[in-house]
Parts: sequence; C-alpha cells; structure tokens
Amino acid sequence: MSLQTVLNIMRSPQNAMRLKDPVIFDIDKKVGWLHLTGGAMNSMLSWLNEFHLHQFKEVAKDDVKKYDRDIFAILKEPEKRYWDGITEWSTCWGTHEWWQHDDIMEWFPHFDRYTLRYSDMIEQVPAVKHFIKVDNGLSDKIETLAKQYDLNCPYGIDKIRPRYKRDKTTKNIHETVTPKFKQLVNDSPELKKKLEDYLAPDVWYYAKAK
Repeated sequence: MSLQTVLNIMRSPQNAMRLKDPVIFDIDKKVGWLHLTGGAMNSMLSWLNEFHLHQFKEVAKDDVKKYDRDIFAILKEPEKRYWDGITEWSTCWGTHEWWQHDDIMEWFPHFDRYTLRYSDMIEQVPAVKHFIKVDNGLSDKIETLAKQYDLNCPYGIDKIRPRYKRDKTTKNIHETVTPKFKQLVNDSPELKKKLEDYLAPDVWYYAKAK
C-alpha cells in the first residue's frame, strides 16, 4: 500500500480508528469484561473461545450504559501500554516516520484505539467492580475471578506474547520506529507534558488495580 493511500485513509472522515466507543463482552450472563487494548485481550479471547465459545458476546452499543452485571477490566501499566500502542499504530505506516505530517500530529496523543486511554472507556460504562493488573500473576487472578462467577477456567489463561515479540515486521517497528517517536516526545517539554496529562487518569485507575 502506498504512503499516499495510507494518508488518504487516515485523513478520511470515514476513518473509525479514533472512535471512543467502549466495548463490553458479556460472559455467560454472569459478568462483563470491558475490552481494552493492551489488556491481555488475546489471552482473554483465547480462553473465552476455548471454554465459553457460545456463552460470550459483545453487548449492543445501545445497551452498554445500562449493562447491569458486574464488570471487570484488565489494565497494563499506562506508559508502557501507550508506547506499545504506538508500535501497533505505527504498523499502519511501516517504517515511515508518520509524525512528520503535521495534520496527523494534531491528534497527539490519541491516534487510534491502541493509544486511546483506558479512562475514556472506563468512564463511559457502569462502575467497574474489578480492576486487574497485567503482571505475572494475571493467569491466577483470572482463574480466581472465574471461580467467583462460576465460569469455566480450570487452569487460568495462556500468556500470549504481544505482536512485537512474535512478528518480525512489528518487532522491527517496535525497535526502530517507536524509539524515534518516543525520543521526539521526550525532547519536547510541550509534548511530554501533554502526554503526562493525558495518561494521568489512567495512572489513577491503574493504582486501583490488583
């Protein structure tokens, strides 16, 4: 795909990559999972597809705000999650330094769902009851949660590595493109402050996670 084609897609009014609509998956009519990028979503979907294939479904957009079951959310450390998100966003561009386009940089720091902060989605749904931290104990925590809601999770969830650790092209972007943009942000007091302010609500929610 040519650079001009990518730019046309990004600049199109029909580009839906920056939508902020929250997504909840209802699991067996017992509990809701707030789907957040960077929140172990591949590991979660692997478990659900294996053990609850016909019992989990996305809640209709019009029903999200009135969802009345307990909700849980899985949170990665906000700054790490943001830069991992920049890697995912950058895969749209290959190795092109997309930040050279002023109109694209006007979106900073929110470029797509991978860089959309957690708080923007958390605050659009009924109160989240369980905030779960992404760490080495995540599998055990999901197994414990499953038992609480009588779900089938006999041995926790598998750890599925992020794309930048298993896909050669994405790994290259993560190691070469993302650091350049991160340096650009860190070298600019204005951009750095803007990102810190943007992530501050996520830092607050992450502090609540266990």
